[in-house]
Amino acid sequence: MKRAHTIIATAISISALLAAPMAHALQITNFDKLTRKQIEQSYYFDWNRNSTFRASIIKAFSASGISIPTWLHRGGGPSAPSQVIDSGSTHFVLLNTCKQHECSENNVYVLFDPATKATALAGKLDDKPVWIGVKNPTVKQILSNASGLR
Repeated sequence: MKRAHTIIATAISISALLAAPMAHALQITNFDKLTRKQIEQSYYFDWNRNSTFRASIIKAFSASGISIPTWLHRGGGPSAPSQVIDSGSTHFVLLNTCKQHECSENNVYVLFDPATKATALAGKLDDKPVWIGVKNPTVKQILSNASGLR
């Protein structure tokens, strides 16, 4: 009887864990409705599930002639919470991610403008510095400060 109770309790615990939503997952569907707090509690992998954001990353890589790494296309690896960077009337979202177990050689900082869907990136791919989609000094300065690249 005691064994049956243990099995039932274990089954209930497992089903509760499986039914619980991911603690940090944020469904990003409409950029205009995101609050600053929601953005600052989101991660690269949250944004990468949004088709518009993902398309902007692909577009930036295509325009640069550099192939998008599989790890980045699939949602990246470890990342810190996103940040809102205000520059004049523009409210950029700064995200970062890296390739799991290879962060020092493969990491990117992504600057995304939700209003225009413009994306710029800076970081390292295979330990080589990359700048993608950087079209003005403000964007370059923000990415330079974040990534440490000059």
